[in-house]
Amino acid sequence: MLLAAALSAPRLVAIAPADSSESVSSKAPLRITFSRPMDRASVESGLAIDPRPAGTLRWDGTTLVFEPSEAWPVGGHVSVRLAGARSAQGLPLLGGAAWSFEIGVPRVAYLWPADGPADIYVRALDDSDPVRLTTTAGVLDFQVTADGAALVYSAQTTGGDSELRRRDLSSGADEVLYACPAGSICRQATLSPDGQWLAFEQEDHGSDTASAAEDSVAVRLYSVGSNATAFAVAPADHSTTRPSWSPANALAYYDQDLRAYAFLNHPGSPEQSPDSFVPNALGDRGVWSPDGESFVFPELVFVAASPTDGSEGPPVFYSHLYRLNVGSGAILDLSGEEGYLVEDAGAAYSPDGLWLTFSRKYLDRPRWTLGRQIWRMRSDGLDPEPLTDEPTLNHSALAWSPDGQYLVYMLFDQMDMTRPAEIWWRSADGSGSGQLAVGGYAPAWTP
Repeated sequence: MLLAAALSAPRLVAIAPADSSESVSSKAPLRITFSRPMDRASVESGLAIDPRPAGTLRWDGTTLVFEPSEAWPVGGHVSVRLAGARSAQGLPLLGGAAWSFEIGVPRVAYLWPADGPADIYVRALDDSDPVRLTTTAGVLDFQVTADGAALVYSAQTTGGDSELRRRDLSSGADEVLYACPAGSICRQATLSPDGQWLAFEQEDHGSDTASAAEDSVAVRLYSVGSNATAFAVAPADHSTTRPSWSPANALAYYDQDLRAYAFLNHPGSPEQSPDSFVPNALGDRGVWSPDGESFVFPELVFVAASPTDGSEGPPVFYSHLYRLNVGSGAILDLSGEEGYLVEDAGAAYSPDGLWLTFSRKYLDRPRWTLGRQIWRMRSDGLDPEPLTDEPTLNHSALAWSPDGQYLVYMLFDQMDMTRPAEIWWRSADGSGSGQLAVGGYAPAWTP
């Protein structure tokens, strides 16, 4: 009987972050997986996390997940203890459990150099040297996963093909997620928040024969860890680009033939019809709000008449930022009233969803500048204000740190086109700034 009870007793199968992990993402969820179904109330009441940020508990089968709604303390030590947990049959968890992990400090990942095959580097906001994370024939692009724990990137192989890889930022483990077919290039890979789907662009090249199809690009989906074939999300005669996941695992992409953003609430089958779409002529990448309810994108508007202020050389277009409520379909012009002559682009949400930063350039002659400046406004478009005033410098590729304290961006001198682009950081409150890299590009925050 004792042997039977011991064999039937619940055990811990896996914990993440693992004990003694370092450089854990400040957004990482805590996952505890058991060998058997548990008495959930006993587990939840016996779980102690110190310090414990605001967050929610949920169950995924036999796995308890703590999802922090605010960041873990940056650079801090987190202790976890579990006591008094029982299985659904009332058997106690053998031995209890206790472990700890360290939260990483903010670092910026970027690609370098811009004038040759690039690799991914990371650097902290101090005087430490950059750290090279990859050694490849060239990284095409990368994205940080939703939980901040890993990078998903497109790497060229020595044979001239490409593959999509995942690198764990805590352990350094690096694995191939998808090998792109020979003769094709796969890029812009992004992993769904639940980790089940990999969305990416696949560019296929036609042969030189007269009957061959032209080069085409299509967003494809791949079920991670399966042996299934990646499939296109849209019909074969549609060119699709720029896949992006919402926090609720909805997929947005741009359909060049429809000239519209398409939205799939539950992606997972070939050539799905969009649940909704929004016409758009520009086709730039949009950005999801942290709650997944809104999608912000730029749109190009052509000017039919000259401005009324008498200025010479009126622009023939302007671009505004628009916020789509994905559920209702309502669209709000965030840049101001119709006809307001600005060129707004590159929106980025703060982690709490209350603010948007973006790049702005005035198009009317009295205020026109060579470069776009960094602006900030509330997520409903109110209280816009400039954060920089450097008319000859172009500011782009804005991103917020996971704790909302810093911004990172690219800087390019419009007066000297031979000067390489630079990556800079600045405090969100304007109290400090510094240069991170010269000749780098595509900055993103990690962990």
